[in-house]
Amino acid sequence: MVYRINMKILFAGGGSLGPVTPLIAVSRALRRGVPDAAFAWAGTPDGPERAFAEAAGMDFYGVPVAKWPRYPSPRWLTFPRDLVNAARVARRIVSQVKPDAVMSVGGFTAVPVIRAASARGIPCLIHQLDKVPTWSNRLVAKRCVSVTTSFPYDRPPFGARVLTERVATPSRFRIEDAPSRTEAARSFGLDPDRPITLVTGGGQGAQALNEAIYRKIDAWTAKTQLIHVCGRGKMNGFEPREDYLACELLEAEAMRRAYAACDLVVTRAGMGALSEIASLSKAAIVVPIPNSHQVENIRAFAKEKAALYVAQNQPEFADILLQQAADLLADPGRRETIGQTAHSFLPTDDGTALASRVAAVRKPQA
Repeated sequence: MVYRINMKILFAGGGSLGPVTPLIAVSRALRRGVPDAAFAWAGTPDGPERAFAEAAGMDFYGVPVAKWPRYPSPRWLTFPRDLVNAARVARRIVSQVKPDAVMSVGGFTAVPVIRAASARGIPCLIHQLDKVPTWSNRLVAKRCVSVTTSFPYDRPPFGARVLTERVATPSRFRIEDAPSRTEAARSFGLDPDRPITLVTGGGQGAQALNEAIYRKIDAWTAKTQLIHVCGRGKMNGFEPREDYLACELLEAEAMRRAYAACDLVVTRAGMGALSEIASLSKAAIVVPIPNSHQVENIRAFAKEKAALYVAQNQPEFADILLQQAADLLADPGRRETIGQTAHSFLPTDDGTALASRVAAVRKPQA
């Protein structure tokens, strides 16, 4: 697909990797159609989006976070000032960048940016990743010319007046780009003739998941080799050994190989992880963060038998997790069925679907 020339797109949001990697995929899809397209990013000053944006050659602008704390906090007192400051900075960024469109997939820093852009007649687009609509998207949905979702809904998620469309969720990995399982396993020094399980808690890690694995490490390694991505600062003395590889994080190419090598994934229920297992047709055991938006994500998957749901806040969690993994590892046919169901349930792509919507908007002429 070839898009119009001289596009300048401002991406907004962040704070975690969830809203970041889909927009990076969209930027790449747009660049394939318009090599000279210009991009900028407005996000949290200290979030992971800065590194990703700058690595992709984008100008980065920090927006102060103005988010009402869920629990009693001194920030309740400073919130009005924070809100005014964020709005002021967002207006300055929009005036300086002069984008043709603004796109976000969530994060509170996107709210003042979209408000500032829409007030100037600049088309804004949002995508809802999680099953439960985020507050940041709820606050701006009515100001947007395009509102898309990853999940299907029985009722309009943003109210009857906001039209939504379900589209493919951008994923950084595609099954056609994956190396062979044998090649990938050997790249980690693992035996391709034995089962391999990838355990990951995402960029922030998952301490409870890490501890559940390590408390039963001998039982796990009796059944499978492990690639364990613990999260930044969460190694906690975990000692790698021949059949157990532990690391804080894996770069994208190493993560691609880890997915290709594994027979089973154990993960949290963030949309980054779920879109990757869907894209790669991987069977997964999913452990959501208790009492969070992740619970509804995995409930939607589990309802369609597209993944196994194991709750963390149940007695004998570590034993249940181990047994579920052992059962799946012993049943290749069931794993294949779950992986294929996940692939069908959550359509994914390389960012093209959202890129086409960005390209279709037109900023009114001054």
